[in-house]
Amino acid sequence: MNFIFISPNFPHTYFNFCERLKENGATVLGIGDEAYDSLDWRLKNALTEYYKVDQGAGYDQFYRAVAYFAFKYGKPDWIESNNEYWLETDARLRTDFNVTTGVHSEQLKSWQSKSGMKQYYAKAGVPTARLIHVTDKDAMLEFAKLAGYPLFVKPDKGVGAADSWKLDSEADIDRFFDKKPDVPYVCEEYITGNIYSYDCITDDSCEVLFESANVFPPSVADILHNQWDFNYHTLKTVPAQLSERGRAAARAFGLARRFCHMEFFCLDRAMCVLPAVTRRI
Repeated sequence: MNFIFISPNFPHTYFNFCERLKENGATVLGIGDEAYDSLDWRLKNALTEYYKVDQGAGYDQFYRAVAYFAFKYGKPDWIESNNEYWLETDARLRTDFNVTTGVHSEQLKSWQSKSGMKQYYAKAGVPTARLIHVTDKDAMLEFAKLAGYPLFVKPDKGVGAADSWKLDSEADIDRFFDKKPDVPYVCEEYITGNIYSYDCITDDSCEVLFESANVFPPSVADILHNQWDFNYHTLKTVPAQLSERGRAAARAFGLARRFCHMEFFCLDRAMCVLPAVTRRI
């Protein structure tokens, strides 16, 4: 089995994946922007070969790296990074080299879209916050009449709480349009509650093999906008309804053979109410 690992050097602990792959008989091929001589010795021992790309390299360098590996070692069976930063590169490489063990580019678009992912939650029977695509002020004012203030605006495709705002009034809506970045935005009703993460590993049938849960008392948005310290804690056991809904969502999204990370707004440990965002790690 030929396993191409994107950026196996970051985070540092990813050498563990490469070691275990090698121990299980895989040919492990790394692509990264760190000089080979700087790699951890355990990572070097696990890799059959390493292809260095430039820092901030464009897609063409990654394509050439995979093409080189395919010529030398045969068709890749897996292309993975396990890192959210590389999701689009992973998917595009799988698409171009017809690697079927992970998501391709078209499917990834709906996974990354805040609006697009709601169809999967609906399929899983998980309620979600009401949402509109941001078009103009009048449409947002109409939505405010329906959902009430506050509202929350964020890029339809984004990570964490970057370029997102809580809107408490029409004046806030005016200020938002004055500084809105030139990317697609969505507007949701504002939901309060603690964030519970659901993290799991799935098999090739999208069934969960391992699961865990963390609690984030302040949301990422609150931490970012209020400059609070980031903190969370891991639960000893996963609340039953969180497990039920996380598993249903994993099946609905078609998350096969994945490390998965989902986040839900929850009122308490027994009642998980609204998902915030879902992504594969």
